Amino acid sequence: MKKGYSGILLFLMLFRVVAQTDNCSFWKVYAFYIPESQSKYNAYVEIAMSINVRLLSMQKQPSSSYYFSAIQGVVKILNDSTLIKTDTFIVKSHSSDDSLKIPDFAYIRRYWLDNNKNYTFELTIKDYFTHQLIYPVCNKQLNINYEANKISMSEIVLIDTLEKSSEKSIFYKHGYNIIPYNDNYYNEYMSYIFFYNEIYNADTTLGKNEPFILKYYIQDKDNNKNMEAFGGFRKFNASKVNVLIGNINIKELPSGNYNLIVELRNKENELILTQKKFFQKKNKSIAKKQSLNDELFFGNTNNIDTLKMWVEALWPIANNLEKEWIINQSINKDATMMKNFMIDFWDKRASDTASAIDLAKRYYTQVNFVMKNFKCGKIAPYYTDRGRVFLQYGAPNQRTIQLSETGAYPYEIWHYYRLYDASTGQFFSNRKFVFVNKGIADECYTLIHSDMKGEFNNPNWQRDIMKHEVYNINDPYQQQKINYGNNFDKLYQNPQ
Repeated sequence: MKKGYSGILLFLMLFRVVAQTDNCSFWKVYAFYIPESQSKYNAYVEIAMSINVRLLSMQKQPSSSYYFSAIQGVVKILNDSTLIKTDTFIVKSHSSDDSLKIPDFAYIRRYWLDNNKNYTFELTIKDYFTHQLIYPVCNKQLNINYEANKISMSEIVLIDTLEKSSEKSIFYKHGYNIIPYNDNYYNEYMSYIFFYNEIYNADTTLGKNEPFILKYYIQDKDNNKNMEAFGGFRKFNASKVNVLIGNINIKELPSGNYNLIVELRNKENELILTQKKFFQKKNKSIAKKQSLNDELFFGNTNNIDTLKMWVEALWPIANNLEKEWIINQSINKDATMMKNFMIDFWDKRASDTASAIDLAKRYYTQVNFVMKNFKCGKIAPYYTDRGRVFLQYGAPNQRTIQLSETGAYPYEIWHYYRLYDASTGQFFSNRKFVFVNKGIADECYTLIHSDMKGEFNNPNWQRDIMKHEVYNINDPYQQQKINYGNNFDKLYQNPQ
């Protein structure tokens, strides 16, 4: 099936939500080399974006019932600390008569750059109509270092969509339209991993038209064990540019952290080059053999209810895909799968810069505090509003508790001087949360207002604190009556 093109922009619609494990994963930067380029530059980069239309405002087309959205992007490129290029662009989404059916879309910007230099790329994406940021502004660093007449490889590019094509669009490479997959997470419904790789100057090093092999396979990142049952190879004759488009069936790959390995071997089977790409696989139907460090996480605990509680307690800091997994683990109650999930969860957050065990211990210390202090009937404390906020954002700098104020329900006001959102990895300053307990006897507090992004915001939250107060829009003294004898406005402005 051929795609539709408009001018120099290609609006390729992706009919599934791109899994994003962090707020900068919606874009990637890839460097490529043209060994025999006749232009000033022999290297270029591609900035590949995957845009979630659910973050954008919808507009109606003039004299039409069709909706659409649009983004405005700005790319800044710095060489070391010197700004060398600023590029502004506008991309319009596909349109539909149902705003809920507009699919996500992909886009690529390409820039020719000097080889053998260090670059920083900054991407800003705003809603074109509201001018609001839809993703945080973040930087990516890249060193372009391809040597003339020396064999080398490009980075492995994970592929979202692959289609043969004779039309040279912004996604076109070597006879295909290739849309990168801007994440490293593969859920249980994703049965294949597709990837793209370029090899440069093989003819110079190996000899023109000399045979060589590109071998690819999956490696278990936790124990460096090669899983060659998941892999394959391709034979090539050496030229200036050789292209590998490969795929591996990962339907039976257990949940875990993995490296995709590509090896270049000469005709004597000697290893010449290696490239690798990290990814994660979730597969609830296949249990991975436990790694040796599971005892450090769990000791001798195999109690299903205890493990279930530990998994569910991760809900406040989990992303949407992980929450889907938490639901599955809670239903299936498989001890091995729950342990695997928790190990993967903390290993991913620790990366290479922290101890997964230390992170888990600190978090479950907070869970213990929540279990003791934020009870609410039969609801698990980490699912309550106060428990969830405490675990997601940490302990507030100021916690004001008012249990008996004239005409008011018991309420709490939490104030954060600086807040870290553990579910998104973003920082915010000066944020407040207001909780009310209308049941009084059950200790169940509900979040009725916050100025934190993504939380429930209620400009008239004061009315929800008052007992039996019916709002009368025709009474000009209504607000004064609400505030009379109460301290919640003062405490909100200056928490104590």
